[in-house]
Amino acid sequence: MQNYCLAAFGAAALLATPAHAQSLTDWRDQLDPDALAGGEIYLELQYEGEADGFMRYGWQTDGDEIAIYDRTMWASHEIYETLETRIRLADLAPVSSDIRFHQGGNYYVFDIDFQPGIARGRMQAVRPGQPDASQPLASELESGTILRASIFLVASALPLEVGDSIAFNWYAEMGNAVAAVTLSAVEEVTIETPAGSFATLRLEQRGGTPANDIFIDRQSGDIVRIDVGGQPMQFVAPAAAE
Repeated sequence: MQNYCLAAFGAAALLATPAHAQSLTDWRDQLDPDALAGGEIYLELQYEGEADGFMRYGWQTDGDEIAIYDRTMWASHEIYETLETRIRLADLAPVSSDIRFHQGGNYYVFDIDFQPGIARGRMQAVRPGQPDASQPLASELESGTILRASIFLVASALPLEVGDSIAFNWYAEMGNAVAAVTLSAVEEVTIETPAGSFATLRLEQRGGTPANDIFIDRQSGDIVRIDVGGQPMQFVAPAAAE
């Protein structure tokens, strides 16, 4: 099952953190409470330079949890994904994750719940004219592991500056796998998007699959572009509707 949306973007190698980088071991304590309270990212999916879908990703605090949602479509590949996850507000620990991933005539349902140290759930595959297939999912999680679906929330809520870097493990639900990941603020760069020009901070996410470059608008704090490593694919701020 090939997919390149939020739950599974592609493959990349882990790159070393620059020698001058400051490793933020207490990075959860530095998350902006106002940014954690709620937000949404809407980006146009471009494949080989052409508009080919969208990503709508958002989150909202609900009591002592954060509810995260994702709606991503890749039109030319007939891929559509909906995701609903819940994480703990205090430490971003995963609580539950529900994903429905459509590709062509098939779709796959992931239903996963979390307890300290373990993820347990089930994947169901639904294919026209065939019996439904189901398999259990289980993975051990080290303390401090976050969901892959949390990465854009972390990038939006963490006030990184050039030279800062954080490291953590993430659990990718659709791959049922844990990976060591770094998120590093590399440079300030001006980029062009259909929405216009932005002065941004470029973050490199390395480890996991795939690598991603995340561009944060310095003025608004919004994510305005995501480059998907190893693929001719970007998510970019769209032009304003006329």
